[in-house]
Amino acid sequence: MNEQDPKPGVVIDVTPDPVNDAADDSEESQQAGGDPVASAGRGSMLALVVSLIALLGVGAASVFGFRYWSDLANEMAAMDARVQAARSQQEQLQQSLTQATAALRAQENALGDQRNVLTQQRSAVDQARAAFEQQEQKLADENLRLQEREAELRAAVADVHRRVGRSGTQWMIAETEYLLRIANHRLILARDTDTARVALELADQRLRDTQDPGWAGVREQIARDIARLGSFQAPDSAGLAAQLAALIDEIPQLKIARATIGPERTLPERAAATPGERSWDTLLDDLWAGLKDTVRIRERDKPVQAMLAPEHQFFLYENLKLHLEAARLGLARGDQALFHDSLQVAMDWLGRYFETGDHTTATLRSAIEEMLSLDIHPALPDISQSLRALKIRQDLMDDIAPAGLESR
Repeated sequence: MNEQDPKPGVVIDVTPDPVNDAADDSEESQQAGGDPVASAGRGSMLALVVSLIALLGVGAASVFGFRYWSDLANEMAAMDARVQAARSQQEQLQQSLTQATAALRAQENALGDQRNVLTQQRSAVDQARAAFEQQEQKLADENLRLQEREAELRAAVADVHRRVGRSGTQWMIAETEYLLRIANHRLILARDTDTARVALELADQRLRDTQDPGWAGVREQIARDIARLGSFQAPDSAGLAAQLAALIDEIPQLKIARATIGPERTLPERAAATPGERSWDTLLDDLWAGLKDTVRIRERDKPVQAMLAPEHQFFLYENLKLHLEAARLGLARGDQALFHDSLQVAMDWLGRYFETGDHTTATLRSAIEEMLSLDIHPALPDISQSLRALKIRQDLMDDIAPAGLESR
């Protein structure tokens, strides 16, 4: 139990005494020196005025608060609608970004495959180049041996002429046959038209030195073969190879076509708002201005190709160089198909991956178009008829007078 709780068995009477209270009130009113009725009337009037003023203030505050709340609710609803629209646009942009990322990954995979193919092609070209160099060295050695052999044979023929004299017609005929064979071999094996022409001219001189009119038909055939060789236009392989090397040196100057969506729109200049000017009305304008500064919208009426990353542009240039190097290899081998196909692929790449309006691109396309019309492996003229005519004449002479030939 607490100290304040009444003790059991004790009753406390707290009922006020009305007589004492009335006496106290009368004493207070008398001490105030006024009429109790008049004082009560003035107090009621004052309380009524204060109540009316308070009631008017509460009503005005309610009306003002209601209008303020209505305006604030309308602004919040409009702002919510604009935020929803901005969120929808952001989702669309996110979806476009996801699609672009997927396309970029696919492009990277394709470039990886192309890099592997390029490595294989480069290895094949290196192997072919090594084999070509070996073959070229072998041909040079063989040519040197043939020249040495030819010099030895010329010396032997000259020695025979000195021993036998001009009366040895059979030696002249044998030398003529040898020269005709040399002409055919140089033309067919090495496509050397100059050496073949000189051999034919020397063979004609040997037949002329016999002073035998019976060889006139063979000399006419030799003259026709010399005319065929004179009209034959061999391609300038060395000049074409030098031109291809110059085109390869111009490849780094090419400009890769940029895959854009169209010309950029010029954004109007936006004056920066001071901190004192910011409000709920300017919030959406600030959000829209920030979005326009982040996202650039361009227009294009053609399909768009993905741009190449800078690290992938190197392989594009190198692959184009390899195609032109393959064209040089086809030129050295006399392979018309390899030469034409490599140049055609290079022409397609210039039109697909590089700017067609660039001066360097136009120059390369013009040079490649001119090379595509060339025949680097034309058909050789047939000069075997001279040797065949000589053999026919020899067989005829052997049938008619074999003993006379043996005596000579």
